[in-house]
Amino acid sequence: MRRNPIALMIIAGLCILPALYAWVNILACWNPYENTSTIPVAVVNQDKGITYQGKPINMGNTIVNKLKTNKQIGWKFVNDTEANLGVVDGTYFAVIEIPGNFSESFVSVLTDATKKPEIIYKVDTKDNPVAGKITEAAKNSLVDQISSNFIAAVNESLFTSFNKIGKDAEANRTKLIQWKDQIILANRNMGLILSMLQDINSRSGNLSSFLTEIKSTMPGVNNQLTTLAQVNQNNTNTIKSTKTTLNQSFDTIETGLNNAQASVNRIHDLVQSLNSSLANTSQLNSAIGQINLEIGALNSQLTGISNYLQKLNNVMPTTQLANLIASLQSIEGSLSNETNQLNSLQQQVNKTNTINQALWGQINDTITNLNLQLIKATKLYNSKARNDLNSIADNLAAATNQAADLITSAQGLQDQIDSLMGTAIEGSQLAAKVSGDLKDRLLEYQDIIAKLSDKLQMVSNNDLAQIITILQSNPELMGSYIASPFNLREESIYGVPNYGSAMTPVYSVLALWVGTLILTSLLKTEAAYFEGIETLTIREKHFGKMLTFITLALIQGLIISIGDKLLLGVYSVNTTLMIIAALISSLTFVIITYTLVALLGNFGKALAIVYMIIQLAGSGGTYPIQVDPLILRILQPTFPFTYAIAAFREAMAGPLISSVALDFFMLMVIAVIFILLGFFLKKPLYERVHRFEKNFELSGIGE
Repeated sequence: MRRNPIALMIIAGLCILPALYAWVNILACWNPYENTSTIPVAVVNQDKGITYQGKPINMGNTIVNKLKTNKQIGWKFVNDTEANLGVVDGTYFAVIEIPGNFSESFVSVLTDATKKPEIIYKVDTKDNPVAGKITEAAKNSLVDQISSNFIAAVNESLFTSFNKIGKDAEANRTKLIQWKDQIILANRNMGLILSMLQDINSRSGNLSSFLTEIKSTMPGVNNQLTTLAQVNQNNTNTIKSTKTTLNQSFDTIETGLNNAQASVNRIHDLVQSLNSSLANTSQLNSAIGQINLEIGALNSQLTGISNYLQKLNNVMPTTQLANLIASLQSIEGSLSNETNQLNSLQQQVNKTNTINQALWGQINDTITNLNLQLIKATKLYNSKARNDLNSIADNLAAATNQAADLITSAQGLQDQIDSLMGTAIEGSQLAAKVSGDLKDRLLEYQDIIAKLSDKLQMVSNNDLAQIITILQSNPELMGSYIASPFNLREESIYGVPNYGSAMTPVYSVLALWVGTLILTSLLKTEAAYFEGIETLTIREKHFGKMLTFITLALIQGLIISIGDKLLLGVYSVNTTLMIIAALISSLTFVIITYTLVALLGNFGKALAIVYMIIQLAGSGGTYPIQVDPLILRILQPTFPFTYAIAAFREAMAGPLISSVALDFFMLMVIAVIFILLGFFLKKPLYERVHRFEKNFELSGIGE
């Protein structure tokens, strides 16, 4: 080579050419998702809007205004005709259409004729499958955002009503508790009061002592009856408003159960994807993490519903409510079990790179059973528990109306007592008559006061305080919490900042193999004649020539790895380790390809190409090995690509010493195996392959 400039030029080209293959491909896919803002997606807003409670509502306009501030996708706001023609001729990759009754469907949740709103999504899957996935992700994000905002708005309205009622109740809290206690006390002392009146009537004693004793045994009755009359109307209006608010909360529970079923369906789809469509272990871990997040959100939602129903059941227990609460708690337990099974599956996958089908089947069966349990719970709520909740609200209103009638009936008591007291003060001679009249009056109202006392004793002061606290909750915070009960914080493990760097191991390893293929295709594997060559054995010629190929392959590895870092600026935690990985990989590859060509000639070249193709599909470089056919999953541990790509990834994302040691060890083991094959097979195969090559050359179509 030193004596021939042409040879040096060819060799230099052979060393640089594989690097160009790697660099061009890495640069081409450096960050493809950074330019999604140029992907055209048509948006058609046909929403006619609606007027609700005197206010115009147009959800379609709200969505369009929101999208105009979103630069992640190239949104194009056009009419229906232009959108449909554009998606057919390839102008737009997808169309998102907001129908004319979109706002009307949203508001229907507040009426008896509820209709779920829908968005029409059309996608052109013929032109580019990746673009279809990007637009589908944009569609899902848009729908999730609309759902979250809608739920937040409904619940904010609901809790605003609660808040107003809670403030009114808080303002009269002390008076409510005071008159409640006074009426109960008066009822308890009624026997003593009547006994004293009878005694005074019979003895006609001192009227002043009589009035003092009466006042000491009827603490605050006169004043509290006046207070009752004043707050009667406010209390009635408050209870009516509370009943309406409770009915709205019952509707929200039904919506929550329906949303829970939708969450279970999403979890089921994600569980199915674990066994059928994931690309690598990191994506599988990400999917399991997403499932756990969905389960956490669903568990939080069901816990809120269960706690709310438990509080209502504590006030007025019913069998159907207790059954529904038990069913929801059982579902929460199943969700915890699902989380444990997912964690076990994740640990198993991280150890073996394979999915335990039995464990996956258990997870799939659990989520199916969860869906059946939710459907059963929803039916139980709609058919039975909702009737009990309505009865509780109706009983509350009925009890309040009865109490209001009792208070109205008792309202005249104060005037009668004052009149009797005034008459008694005019003269002791009237004491007997006054005491008799007063006794008769109390006997007349005794039943009314007793009934009112019994009703009031059913409500404790703690329950009253708890109800007021709930009603005074922050409406914006509660509405936002129910719509989105958690914030997602992402933390990258072994993160790589861009897609080009992530694909560098695949393209670099492929370029190293291509480089050795070029060497074996253009350079001879047989030693050229030189003086003294007759003294060398076939094996000595074989391994001597191999040293030339190894030297050139190591140069290729240096150029590729150093160029990755210096020219392209790929991300790497340990650049030195990346260069070493390239050298060891290139050494192993050239030993393999040289041995195949040196032993088998042209057939070896074809075999090296086939071996590269099989490795590219079955080494888990681009897609997870778990989604490949079974035969490739079985062969993967025998492929040098598997360990070369893994070594590159360790160097780039952050090395784990045990993994690096295993990768290098396996590459050396494979290299040694092919060295031994050359040592033992070169001599026996030499004559046969030589004759085969000569006959092929005589055919006139090959060298």
